[in-house]
Amino acid sequence: MCWSATADLVAGTAVAAIGVACVACVRRARDLPLAALPLFLGVHQLVESAVWRAGGGTGPATLAWAVMALPLPAVWVPLGVR
Repeated sequence: MCWSATADLVAGTAVAAIGVACVACVRRARDLPLAALPLFLGVHQLVESAVWRAGGGTGPATLAWAVMALPLPAVWVPLGVR
């Protein structure tokens, strides 16, 4: 989102709730990575909200955000689609 901590918090909560619903509807285990993608993205927004509240910089929230933004989706999305 990158608008504000509040916007990230609201968007992250909504997207994570959709992700929980998607995971709950999974019938086959092989569909779980794709169904969990909205949950992952919602949690990423919540972590981004924590980065906003901490004022950016370096810290645990920033490190978690960087890991969730850069290497993790590059692995997760192809596995989910596969």
